[in-house]
Amino acid sequence: MSKKEVALNPKSKDRKKVIRAIIQAVIVVFLAIVLIRAVFLLNKFEDSTLAMTNNEGFIALSYFGVSRGESPKYVSKDDLEKQLSLLAKQGYQTVSQQDIIDFYQQGKPLPEKALYLSFEDGRTDSSVFAQKILEKLNYKATMYTYANKLNTKDPKFLKPNHLKVMENSGYWELGSNGYRLTYINVFNDEGKSLGVIDENDVPDKMMIEYYNHYLMDFIRDEYMIPTETRGEMEERIAEDYELMREIYTETLGEVPKAYAIMHANSLYNNMDALAENANDKHIKEQFKMNFNLELDAYNDADANIYNLSRLQVSPYWPTNHLMMKIQQSSKQEVEFASGDAEMAEQWGLANGAAEFLDNEIILTSSPSKEGTLFLQKPVPTAYQFEFDFYGNVIGEQSVYVNYDATTNSYIRIMLKDNEIIVFEKQPNREETIIEHHLLKEIEWSGEDYAFNKATVYTYRDTQGGSRIDEEEYPRNLKNRRHFMLQIGQGELKLEVDKELATTFAINEAIQGKQIGFSAAYSKKDTTHEQYADDIYDTVVENIKITDESEQVVFSNQYTEMARVKYNVSTWFNNIVDFFIQTF
Repeated sequence: MSKKEVALNPKSKDRKKVIRAIIQAVIVVFLAIVLIRAVFLLNKFEDSTLAMTNNEGFIALSYFGVSRGESPKYVSKDDLEKQLSLLAKQGYQTVSQQDIIDFYQQGKPLPEKALYLSFEDGRTDSSVFAQKILEKLNYKATMYTYANKLNTKDPKFLKPNHLKVMENSGYWELGSNGYRLTYINVFNDEGKSLGVIDENDVPDKMMIEYYNHYLMDFIRDEYMIPTETRGEMEERIAEDYELMREIYTETLGEVPKAYAIMHANSLYNNMDALAENANDKHIKEQFKMNFNLELDAYNDADANIYNLSRLQVSPYWPTNHLMMKIQQSSKQEVEFASGDAEMAEQWGLANGAAEFLDNEIILTSSPSKEGTLFLQKPVPTAYQFEFDFYGNVIGEQSVYVNYDATTNSYIRIMLKDNEIIVFEKQPNREETIIEHHLLKEIEWSGEDYAFNKATVYTYRDTQGGSRIDEEEYPRNLKNRRHFMLQIGQGELKLEVDKELATTFAINEAIQGKQIGFSAAYSKKDTTHEQYADDIYDTVVENIKITDESEQVVFSNQYTEMARVKYNVSTWFNNIVDFFIQTF
């Protein structure tokens, strides 16, 4: 192949340099403003006189991290603000660690809707992106840290001088996740023992099949037989607590009151009794409270102050998913986000909650139930119908066509766990499957979507092979699928992503005039998934329904101007995120 000489254009090259310099300058100024706000907290938390009438309990929410934009690991700052603002609108008020201590130890009541808010891992981005939101709502939160991260040079983690400024602002209290994040009794997916590994040294998390946290057990050999005596185990655990105490005392002046032990749900539940006793002793000596569980949002008056529970908010949850979880655990009636009121009026919500945002509808199911939503306006006898499903792969996203509420008849096309299933429901008959298609495998990054595999296990467990089916997708993996439906007299043509094309007959008894969508969780016979719950969100985007004359019956697609604005905004945000993550 011959090479072609390319003449360099100095003016073009200089223009590119100037443009690049301008973009970098804008980003640097933006980041400087953010960092100045983070380091010099100009506002102060305002103590207010709250009506303390609640003797029942409180909800506790925890965020692993906060990112500027959408991330599979961290909640975005926009989602955080939306979630907390909706709670504030409903009257939820944040409480301090001392409020909780007084509630359990002295029986002092809390505000009617009490919220304990926390952020874990001591991440700088959590502080930077949450600060403005806390100021806006006058909310207080606890920042949990690992003691051994306080003296590192890693900019991802807050340092003692940052934490002191945050604490002095009144918006923040300090807590501890312990001395370190280190794994013990690690086994890979081939049953080979890897011993003790610090979290930063894990080579490939998808190759780690079993592990436990440093304080949760004896250190064991490849046969799961302890390699240390009881005394050695107790001394090792005691040393971790002592190292933690020394660092906090030296850098912050004292050990925080609040603790959130790693890993959650093990202590007082399924860990080795001797290791449990050793932890219990040191926790009660050094801390006033412990969020040991990571299950539900609600703690009632009978809870143990050293066995409290917080709900860790997953990055993929829409606002209504979180509200549904709070309602599920607290039994308190909550308000759901509805979004665009004009668009919402065009739809009838039968079950669950629905939010309407620009070109998107998010339908959230109630726990263990199907959420359903139907377009109020009837559709023609013959029409074309296109849209995108953009929910999590594991779950049931369905579209109903020719739906008749009077006879409860319809055609339902379900996207479930990357499969297409077509159902037919004739009047006075059971729903039956008429077609079934497996779609092409979806690629995903194990680093971004790794399972949580911290557990108590036996040697036999380690030799049983991988607990993860290679065809199984993680619960938090999203994927977009474009659907095109052509409905005519007695026939339906279905196309999905130009990957699947099928045509089938519509029974003459199914003559409804409505279309709709539904959401339901996909039940799995598994115990190792980090994100499994019984609430699911169907995300529907870019809906367009046209009749035979190509007249629009309904659409929530972007206009051309709105699409340009969205694309420019997305491009700019991606550049800013790149610089933040890279530099």
